[in-house]
Amino acid sequence: MKKIMLFLAAMVCFTLAIAQNNFKKTAGFAVQFTLNDFKTPQSLRSGGVAAAIKDEDWKTMKEMSPGIALSYLQGLSDHVDFAGTLSGSFSNVPVPNKPVNSNRYLLLEAAATANLKLLTDDYFFTPFLTLGVGATKFRNYFSAFMPIGAGLQFKLGPESFLLINSQYRIPVTDNGAYNLYHAIGFAQTMERKEPKVVPPPPIPVVLVLDRDNDGIPDATDKCPDVPGLANLMGCPDKDGDAIADGDDKCPDVAG
Repeated sequence: MKKIMLFLAAMVCFTLAIAQNNFKKTAGFAVQFTLNDFKTPQSLRSGGVAAAIKDEDWKTMKEMSPGIALSYLQGLSDHVDFAGTLSGSFSNVPVPNKPVNSNRYLLLEAAATANLKLLTDDYFFTPFLTLGVGATKFRNYFSAFMPIGAGLQFKLGPESFLLINSQYRIPVTDNGAYNLYHAIGFAQTMERKEPKVVPPPPIPVVLVLDRDNDGIPDATDKCPDVPGLANLMGCPDKDGDAIADGDDKCPDVAG
């Protein structure tokens, strides 16, 4: 068991180190319906899986303890989500070395888990593994446990998910009991904010003035109000003798 736990922890750390964040889940909440099963783990631990299946020694859904859970979700990377869960149910917990009581009492549980997703939130169907720590309060007994499990995530919309999860909860203190925890519910996360694209600044428009429309800018046109020739700096030459009319003593006769 320790090797499995160390392997899962190493996988989480490895994924955190290499994963990109193109599909990291935004913060959100989930409401789930839960079932607690304390009988089946006792059968598995006493006789093994084969014996439990052969003798059909496990609890049906009707015999399990129903409850409600509220979870806070936050993506740590593309493939790892954090889940903080508070749950409550009326259960009959077999506290070790304590008198057996057939009545059901309120069982409060709190867990912090990492969900290691095999695919990203971009896919409709995403299986995941669960590993974490938790604590319980049953009557006057407090205990701690370690949940190990697996689940499925179905993408219902851009930020909406259906979550199905089963955990095997291993007690790590004296007052804890082995149990199976099953949950199904809906999660809604915040709308993903796309990065703002800043448009490039507009290209400045250079306004070239040419009052006489002779193709020579006014800044270099010596005759800006009269169309002229480029080789005469924009001045006209009516007689075509290559002498600007302003400098030509006979502007009407070529000379």
